[in-house]
Amino acid sequence: MTDTPASEARRVRLRHVWRVLTLQRRLAKAQAKREFRAAVAALTPDDVAIDLGANVGRFTRPMAERGAQVYAFEPDPHAFGLLQVAMRGYPNVTLIAAAAGDAEGTITLHRHADFAAAPDSRTKSSSIIAAKANVAGGQGVPVRLVDFPRFVAGLNRDVALLKIDIEGAEVPLMEALLAHPVAARIARIFVETHERGIPQLARRTDALRAASRGLAQPRVNWNWH
Repeated sequence: MTDTPASEARRVRLRHVWRVLTLQRRLAKAQAKREFRAAVAALTPDDVAIDLGANVGRFTRPMAERGAQVYAFEPDPHAFGLLQVAMRGYPNVTLIAAAAGDAEGTITLHRHADFAAAPDSRTKSSSIIAAKANVAGGQGVPVRLVDFPRFVAGLNRDVALLKIDIEGAEVPLMEALLAHPVAARIARIFVETHERGIPQLARRTDALRAASRGLAQPRVNWNWH
C-alpha cells in the first residue's frame, strides 16, 4: 500500500516529537546530575545524608568524604558485602542491610536473570518489584524491609540529602513518604525512576511528580541518573 502525503506527514511529526522528547530527557538528566553533585559538595559534618540502594558505594563514598553522617541501605547480600569493604575507614557511615519501604518485615529481593554469571555487576538490577523486566522470579532471596518514613522520624537530625535508586520500589516508598509529615524534614531528594522497565508504574510515577511539584520541602528531582 502506498503511503499518502497525510500519513507521511504524520510520521514526520511523530519522529520530530520523539527527538524533542528524547533531547528534553537527556537535558533534564544532565541537569539533575549537576544538581546532585552540587548537593553532595554542599554537605558538611553537621548534615545527614541517606543513600537508598547504595549497591557497592559509588555514591555513598562522596557523601562520606564530605564528613556527613551517612546511612546507606543495601538489601542485596552480595552487594552489601562489597559495600562493607568499600566503606571501611568511614566511621561516619552506617550500613544497613535492608530494603527501604513503607512497612517493617521481610520481602523477596528478585535478582537479575543472569545474576550468577556476573554477580558483582548484576546486583545493580536487584529489586523487590517482581514485575521488573530484567529480574527472574526464581532468583529471589528474602531480605529485611525497613519502614523508611518511621526510620527518618527516628533520626535526631533533619536530612540534607536523600538519594533513591531502588529499582522500581521508589514508587511505593515515595507514596508513603510524601503522605507522612516527616517528609518535611528532608531538604533534597534525588530519585531514579524505572517506569520504562516497569510500565505499570508509569501512572503512579506521574502522579508522584505532580504531587511533589511546588513543594517547598522536600525538593524532589525525578530525573536523577
